[in-house]
Amino acid sequence: MMKHHHVHTDLSHYSFFELYHPEVFLLVLIAGVFYFKKFGKSTTMLQKICILAALLLIYAIKGSPISIIGHHYLFSVHMVQMAILYLMIPPLVIIGIPAAFWKKYLFGETIYHKVFAALTKPLIALILFNTLFSFYHLPMIFDAVTGSMTLHYIYHTILFLTAFTMWWPVLTPVDSDDQLSDLKRVGYIFGNGVLMTPACALIMFADSQLYAAYEGVPQLFGYMTPLEDQHVGGVMMKIIQEVVYAFVLGLIFYRWVKKERQKDKEDLESIKRSQLVIQQPIK
Repeated sequence: MMKHHHVHTDLSHYSFFELYHPEVFLLVLIAGVFYFKKFGKSTTMLQKICILAALLLIYAIKGSPISIIGHHYLFSVHMVQMAILYLMIPPLVIIGIPAAFWKKYLFGETIYHKVFAALTKPLIALILFNTLFSFYHLPMIFDAVTGSMTLHYIYHTILFLTAFTMWWPVLTPVDSDDQLSDLKRVGYIFGNGVLMTPACALIMFADSQLYAAYEGVPQLFGYMTPLEDQHVGGVMMKIIQEVVYAFVLGLIFYRWVKKERQKDKEDLESIKRSQLVIQQPIK
């Protein structure tokens, strides 16, 4: 069970370093400088925006006071952190980094590359992430993970990596690794939403507090009981999930239409060239 050692009833009692984690800010800054020095000239404006958004979100959920609030006080904030970490940051990173980088480091004949290829098979990626995500929200597992710093880091690292592999089949920038048609991508997103629903429903409709980790914690805000906080957490996860999936579906449809228009244009040009050949007089 999670022990709330050194937890204050007021955020003002925390030090600047505890609230704002300068070390996380430094790591985010270094990652940003590295990205722009290495990829700044070879990336589009959209890719740059995606990486900047990913870095800002990482600092917001891991380096700002949100980190302390979510870990020690409000389950709803913890769920928002989960949604951002697993549903928003991986797709932003996949889109933001050039395809050449992924080709160089994720494809080859080594065991590492073969493991990546296996884990990004659509069905495996879909089931693996959602299974781990659902198991995490079982009260016994949740309390065990949040009660041990070692288990916390191990489980969340694995969950983040599987979130990355879950998003890869839909957003892969590498043409040779494109395993899904546009229609199958749409089905994949809907399937993901269905598989995530039970965990959210468990939290939203529970008539008692599920997690001992958030029992007896100091109440920063008096307008919400712990049970209401739990319900809000499930709702927030579901809302963010739906918004992210809607955005990704919009991106899929946009690329689909663009691809079809390009194909129609090429077909029309091919027909025009054929007609010119036919119309040429025979000498």
